[in-house]
Amino acid sequence: MGSKQITLVSIGTRGDIQPYCVLGRELADRGFNVAIATEKRLENLVVNEFGLSYRYIAGDSTGFFFQSELQKELVKGDVMTLLNLSKEWKAKYSVDTILNSYVEALKGSDIIVAGVLSINETFSIAEHLKAAWVPFLLGPMFTQTDNLWSLNHLFEGMWRDEKEFINAWRHQVLDLPPIESPMGAMGIVYSYENIPVLVGCSTLFCGPGSTRPAHYDPKKEHFLGPVFASPLELPEEITSFISSARANANPIIYIGFGSMPSDNPITILEMAIEVCALASCRAIVVAGWSELNSEAAISLLSKNAETLILVPDVSHAALFPKVDCVIHHCGIGTTNIALLSGSPQIPCPVMFEQPANAEAIVNMGVALRAHPYQSLSAQEIGHDVNAILTNTKDIQTKVKEIAALLEEESNGALDGYCNLIVNTPPLEGDLKTQVP
Repeated sequence: MGSKQITLVSIGTRGDIQPYCVLGRELADRGFNVAIATEKRLENLVVNEFGLSYRYIAGDSTGFFFQSELQKELVKGDVMTLLNLSKEWKAKYSVDTILNSYVEALKGSDIIVAGVLSINETFSIAEHLKAAWVPFLLGPMFTQTDNLWSLNHLFEGMWRDEKEFINAWRHQVLDLPPIESPMGAMGIVYSYENIPVLVGCSTLFCGPGSTRPAHYDPKKEHFLGPVFASPLELPEEITSFISSARANANPIIYIGFGSMPSDNPITILEMAIEVCALASCRAIVVAGWSELNSEAAISLLSKNAETLILVPDVSHAALFPKVDCVIHHCGIGTTNIALLSGSPQIPCPVMFEQPANAEAIVNMGVALRAHPYQSLSAQEIGHDVNAILTNTKDIQTKVKEIAALLEEESNGALDGYCNLIVNTPPLEGDLKTQVP
């Protein structure tokens, strides 16, 4: 059993990759041969933070997020604009090179675990290899709220863009029949009983009632809760900053927007400083924008060193329980660990599923309201920080209750998902007949 090769595949931002690294680390600790296949930008996360083998996927699917000339368009958060920019960015890379890199990365795999953005490529290779194939999703498959976000819509849109070249590749390289489902490989999944669908998400994000929808088959869709990375030791500069703040009875807020764009990053620092003045608190800002290395940013940080500290990254699991408020973009990974920490939140959603996540945590009572990232106001954020610190709407009690619920729900999730992965049978037979 321990000789099986398990390859987990996900592309995108750090938040898109980390849960697969958590799964991979657990599977490696069980004695399996484990590799993470992703884009070059995430190699350091895989190798140095999780100690796993890395396999290369060509391209850089979300690299456009980090291009300074695109920030003004990206920051609008408009879905169609984002999809068009993504399509233009991907056109810079050879489709054949990317598909060939999947073939190379997955050679010898007995089990393939697939992330959302690599569903169609990995399913095709698993079918060719007759390997087991397991999709691991980070959110539910259905519309969560009135903003009409749904992974179903994403899969349909992806397949419209990919159908022609994926089916040609299946025929010419993998000697496989075309996929006819309007959702691509995910259309096959729901008619093939031996493929489990793992949903690494809390039922807290399953819309009204925060429960598994009645039409979900518990033998097919496995909601065991999110998986969490273990806390890492905080750097000395952060622990010293926290100690100083506590010694002076200053509340501490966290401000971080993940991989989200900014057309003028220094304004985030200026906002943080103003919020600290309004709420008499200190701030830990986590951001990696290159513009924050400018002379203007360095000067601003130096003048406000007692109030604010800027770091490029940090262990959320270690930091969030130590702060009084988490101000963030509502990516699902950040939102989950913020919920588990028991710290109140101020959601500032940007795009995709983030507005739905923001609405969900407001409905849970762990946030007072959402603040769209495109129109952030220091006055409004400062007002909400003060409201949280004075326990408006008994928010401090509510965050502890939700943290306890999430801890109970996710207890054993990592073991459960790994058990399902290793016990999934290989793809066999003519799967064309399984396409609805």
